[in-house]
Amino acid sequence: MQFPQEIKALFQLAIPLTLIQVAEGMVNFVDTLMMGWLGTSALAAGGLGAIIFWTSLALFTGLLEMTGALAAEAYGAKDYARVGIINAQALWLSLGVSIPAIALFWNLEGILLQLGQEPQIVTQTVGYLRAISWGLPAALGLFTFKEITSALMEPRLLTLLMIVSIPLNVFLNDALMYGRWGLPQLGLTGIGWSSALVFWLMFGIATLSLSQRRDLRQWQLFRSVRRLNPPVFREIVHLGWPLSVDYGTEYGALTAAALLMGTWSTDLLAAHRIVMTTTELLLMVSWGMSYATAMRTAHKIGEGRPDTAKRIMDVSLILNCVLACVLAIPLWLLPKLIVGFYLDTQLVENQATLQAAVTIFRIGVIFQIFQGFRLISLGTLQGLRDTHLLATIDVVAHWLIGLGGGYWLGQWLHWQGVGLWWGLVLGQVFAAVLLGGRVQQLLRQRIQGRFP
Repeated sequence: MQFPQEIKALFQLAIPLTLIQVAEGMVNFVDTLMMGWLGTSALAAGGLGAIIFWTSLALFTGLLEMTGALAAEAYGAKDYARVGIINAQALWLSLGVSIPAIALFWNLEGILLQLGQEPQIVTQTVGYLRAISWGLPAALGLFTFKEITSALMEPRLLTLLMIVSIPLNVFLNDALMYGRWGLPQLGLTGIGWSSALVFWLMFGIATLSLSQRRDLRQWQLFRSVRRLNPPVFREIVHLGWPLSVDYGTEYGALTAAALLMGTWSTDLLAAHRIVMTTTELLLMVSWGMSYATAMRTAHKIGEGRPDTAKRIMDVSLILNCVLACVLAIPLWLLPKLIVGFYLDTQLVENQATLQAAVTIFRIGVIFQIFQGFRLISLGTLQGLRDTHLLATIDVVAHWLIGLGGGYWLGQWLHWQGVGLWWGLVLGQVFAAVLLGGRVQQLLRQRIQGRFP
């Protein structure tokens, strides 16, 4: 296959994966947007709950992340049976990690109070978490299906389902927030139940569709689902736990940042949530490119063509940089307009949140660009099965430099939210540089035949 065709294949995978990532980000975005309709207090409480839930989800998806790369390598090597075994073991792992997580969500009230959060915020946060926690197994199952179908170059079903989930989520949010059509009026808790219901509905449709599609029967996706395969199960965990640490340290640092914002003021917590939700939504493009790069890299490694894998990575890096810069423009030029989507900026009680968010948005531009660089390197490392250095780099980047530096700037220099966000930016710069260097080193070794 010629290189232009390789680039075309990358885009054919990157576009639907980007749409999936955008749709996933839109669920979080829409939830946060509708939390704001309930007031600043609900936005702060729901924002804290959403950060905790999505951080936990990221932690577990990291553990499952190598499912796609392993299946993609099997796809490149035309090992049909192995793909189905990988899918089955990932589903078992999804269920196994969900059970203790749900138990934890139900018992967070005392912990949040000990961390200095306001009691009225904690009550609402816990209600939201207890509701959305029931959707965790389905959310992880959907993630597994996304990984597997991406490896097989067939992500369209998951793309369609995720797009359809957005209006459905809006409809159920509205119905359960305000008690429409005879349903109970649950406020913020209703948003949690809405997300849980949508997760399960999408998972059920995906399971039925994938099991019935004739063009996927050769991959035997559900043939091994009734039994554990310890070697494959251990392989997923062995390669996935560094990514779990990677995502856990990143989102854990962001959760800690939100908790720190909450100790300074509710207005800063609300502003932090607005900026973080918006930047995360725009970063879905980078995530989509990262997943596509991981799959195509693994395909080429499975075929024994590391030189093509390097060229794919280089093109992904350039394209993602351009897209990240373009998407950062509204954050820099229109921050007040963006805040207006979340809160009524004319109300006096929202002015402190507005001013804080406008200032932080400018820093968020730099955060988004360097995060994009980091994500492409992350995807390539997955395709190369090199994940263990990530844990060390990201602990330093997110906690020591990001949160530690941000705490020092915010607390001791009294910069508060601005200082915290500058710390987060410095952490991303550090990680982007080190991971990028690691990728180039490994690809050169593969091409020269000096790497197994």
